[in-house]
Amino acid sequence: MKVILTVKVDELKLAQMLSKFGEKYPRMTYKLNRRPDDYLLEVDLNSEDLGEFIRRLNHLKDVTYNIEEMRGGGLLDKVNVSLLRTNSDALVGKEAFATTKIDTLDGGIVKLGGELWIAKPVDDCVTITEGTKVRVIRVEGVSLIVDGVTEEQCLC
Repeated sequence: MKVILTVKVDELKLAQMLSKFGEKYPRMTYKLNRRPDDYLLEVDLNSEDLGEFIRRLNHLKDVTYNIEEMRGGGLLDKVNVSLLRTNSDALVGKEAFATTKIDTLDGGIVKLGGELWIAKPVDDCVTITEGTKVRVIRVEGVSLIVDGVTEEQCLC
């Protein structure tokens, strides 16, 4: 199976993960191309090992990736697979409202989907005021990393 991904992460962390994964799964091969803002990663591996590969990729700090293409013969060529985000990954890109002030030191609270979440601003120099619409940038542990949304950026 061949998987092509765009990956934004520290190069050393990615290289270490690929090296360790290659030791445990010797039939895996990869090609890593550096681009201005990210990396293009082409991976050849068994379809049974794809889940473990993605799990290990998710463990890298501050990683963002997008699966651009999957090829592998068999049913994969015949079925159009829609990759859905689940669990906390599904929160990325969603909009919420700050129910308290959100600052770097203490964080704050946002309400998203009827639930209250601990939130921190993506920019260390910014304080988000109560009532501001925010967008989830990423999830770190049980905290949402958010950024304020202007009217032009609103997804409404």
